[in-house]
Amino acid sequence: MRAAARRWFGADPAVHLALDPRGGAVSWQSEREPGLFVWRPGEGVRRVPLGRVEVADHAWWPAGGAVLAVLSGRRPRVVLHDEATGRTADVTPEGAGEVHVVDRDQPRLGSLLLAGSAPGDGTDTGASAGTAADTNPAMADDTRAGTKAGASSGRVWHLLSSRTGPALRVPVPAGVSRLFSDPDDRPRAATARDADGALVVYAADAREGSPGGWREVWRSGPPGGLVTHPVDVTADGHGLYLSAPCRGGFLGVRLLDLRDGTVATVLDDGGQDLDVVLHPVTRVPQLALLSGPRQEHRALDAELAADLAALTARHPGELQLTGLTRDNATWLVRLDDGRTPPRHLLWERGTGVTHHVPAGRPGLPREPARPRRGARSLLGRVGLRRRPATARVAPTATVTIRARDGLPLDGYLVTPAGSAAPPYPTVLLVHGGPWSRDTWGLSPEAQWLAECGYASLRVNFRGSEGYGTRFLDLGRADWGGGMQDDLEDALRWAVAEGHADPGRVAVMGQSYGGYAALMAATARPKAFALAVAVCAPTDLVAFLRHVKGSAHHERAHFLHRVGDPDRDADRLRERSPLAHAARCHTPVLLAHGREDPLVPWTHATTMAAALAEHGHPHHCLVLSGEGHGITRPANRIRLARVVSRQLAFHLAERRT
Repeated sequence: MRAAARRWFGADPAVHLALDPRGGAVSWQSEREPGLFVWRPGEGVRRVPLGRVEVADHAWWPAGGAVLAVLSGRRPRVVLHDEATGRTADVTPEGAGEVHVVDRDQPRLGSLLLAGSAPGDGTDTGASAGTAADTNPAMADDTRAGTKAGASSGRVWHLLSSRTGPALRVPVPAGVSRLFSDPDDRPRAATARDADGALVVYAADAREGSPGGWREVWRSGPPGGLVTHPVDVTADGHGLYLSAPCRGGFLGVRLLDLRDGTVATVLDDGGQDLDVVLHPVTRVPQLALLSGPRQEHRALDAELAADLAALTARHPGELQLTGLTRDNATWLVRLDDGRTPPRHLLWERGTGVTHHVPAGRPGLPREPARPRRGARSLLGRVGLRRRPATARVAPTATVTIRARDGLPLDGYLVTPAGSAAPPYPTVLLVHGGPWSRDTWGLSPEAQWLAECGYASLRVNFRGSEGYGTRFLDLGRADWGGGMQDDLEDALRWAVAEGHADPGRVAVMGQSYGGYAALMAATARPKAFALAVAVCAPTDLVAFLRHVKGSAHHERAHFLHRVGDPDRDADRLRERSPLAHAARCHTPVLLAHGREDPLVPWTHATTMAAALAEHGHPHHCLVLSGEGHGITRPANRIRLARVVSRQLAFHLAERRT
């Protein structure tokens, strides 16, 4: 189990992959060692000579041949390294604190757009949390926002148009969170969220009298505005593509005219949520991505359809586009075939040639191996068989579960190949959000559990995203209600189908998933032998009061979909695990980040104190240096080992 934890949750050697605009190289950062790394086919991997410093973000210069890096430190720096000359120039924007590159996977003509916070401002810059969240055993979502209302106006924007700088300030309306440029790198649209969650769109306006050169052209309030997101501007700069509700409440693509504020549907399915990939220059939708149990690709032009058919024939599985060149000739894709760990491919569309990018996590299971005779361990003593460290990735099966009211729910079942015959000791993994979703692709948590001998089930309960706004809205004001029913129905399905041993089942999740685990342990009939809750809100009234006074980017989501801490206090208190701590009937493991800005860590310690007062078994772990989710490799491994010990004890096979 210790080795499995290191394999699945240890430091990732490659995160934030980026494609050279000329298509000949791929770069990445690493959790294992500081620095920036570049790989070229036939040349291997080399370190960019920036010194042994932590790189917070990076991007290629649009013309290629140089790479920009954001260096961490007490005073973050932005540097541009020229590969031909070996020179490194400091291009740190004046008057900016934390900085990140905006849309670094979007090919640009000759400049890079940078966003950051004003010095001393704690505002979340929107920088990606990276794949650390993807490898956290409790489904981390490292949301670092949590400043006081109005703080988001401290974001500053700069345009870097020269390899030697300086980066010039871009004036935008207060509170802007996204800025979009046309193919000539001219800012044409900006978006913001107001205090009520409405999406506000501004258009660049050079007319005399326009404040700051911008004018508001459109806004969409809740509930539709909460699920409406900007995609990119059109090639002529006169339109902004939006991901927004269309037929049947399913997400599609709409086009907002930035001149007169009219909106028209461009592409929708009417039965599934849909997203698009735009051509980098023409900005015309070229690929539709349809949600469902498995993501489906639908090419929108014949040439791309033929190219993708050839690629998927050679490399079957789910493809995720990571980057593409400005001429659209070379793509960087992530492939998950369900049989081996996901890998990245550099794909030359014209020739069909693919190159394997050596950026995967080493040591993950691939080929089966025979266990040693007579090997015994704690796993053997508690009735589980150790899986060999080199066993193949456990397959993920898509399943359909009928909720008690007949609502179909998509789920994903992973069982431990090579273990004893079913039913298995099982863990119900509950995703966070809850307006998020589980997907078919490889889950480190599920694979870790399978390697340790446990089955796992993930289910997209009502209120999950990806199934249209009507399905999403079923979760409104329903925490601890129908959403919780769906989880219990998923467990009943697993038992009835012979997958899960009903006496050896645990429930585990992070954020909302942790909340659901605690509700299962306190306010619902006993169904689990262990509940694991990471960064979970335990008092909904206190949690929502905290959110209401913050500038969190999903503040309006929480207030609209969960409730108002004053108006809905009675309902929220009744749906809080803390209110039911005295009736807890299931052992509980609590884990929390001490610097969590969304759910303060006192939620865990307060719950632990209440459980202790009533003599209920529990364990509480507060980890320093962590926010909303456990993302540091050492802490990910530590948490996995604590969880594994709890599972081994509470899901042990009891012999009579």
